[in-house]
Amino acid sequence: MSDIATQVGSVDIKLLVPLVGAMAAFWVWIIKELYQVRQRREAAATQHDNLVRALFAEIDFNTRDMQDFLKKSPSEDKLKAAMTGNPGLVPHITDARHTEIYRNRIGALHTVSNSTLSRMVHFYGMLEKVKVQIDGVNYPSYQTLSVDGRMNGVMVIVRTAGLAERFGLQLLRDMQADYPKLDLSRFDREAAMADVPGLPTPQSSP
Repeated sequence: MSDIATQVGSVDIKLLVPLVGAMAAFWVWIIKELYQVRQRREAAATQHDNLVRALFAEIDFNTRDMQDFLKKSPSEDKLKAAMTGNPGLVPHITDARHTEIYRNRIGALHTVSNSTLSRMVHFYGMLEKVKVQIDGVNYPSYQTLSVDGRMNGVMVIVRTAGLAERFGLQLLRDMQADYPKLDLSRFDREAAMADVPGLPTPQSSP
């Protein structure tokens, strides 16, 4: 009887060893898969956070441009006096928008709130309107307009830039509220320029 029991025990152990090995391999695979899933999620979260930071910086850049433009724009009375005194005067207005991140990556921004996304679309839409309006001032036909007509062409740009500035400022605040952990903050362009030796600090036009 003891020999039979020994043989049975030996058979049980032989069956148990590969079973334990298979179970161990299964759990190793499960742990490895869970680890890889976690890594992918962390990588995706990091990419998303970097996208939010980049988009915030782009919106900040464009908003700052609108603010600088509005600060440097002469008053309506001064502009009209200059145009009346010089019928051939064409205001020099440049379009330096930066929209690459928004245009190419907006589809990846899947956690932004509906209100923020809506304001974002309106902000970039305003930038596009500014571009079209600036193009209008640069057309040869612009010089054929009356003083009032040319004035209106410029003031439309100023008003649109003012709307873009308002949308941009609110949008930056919304993004800071939507992503508090990212500690988003605006870039101080004037302070940065002041730190560069020999580079004049931008001054507001009177």
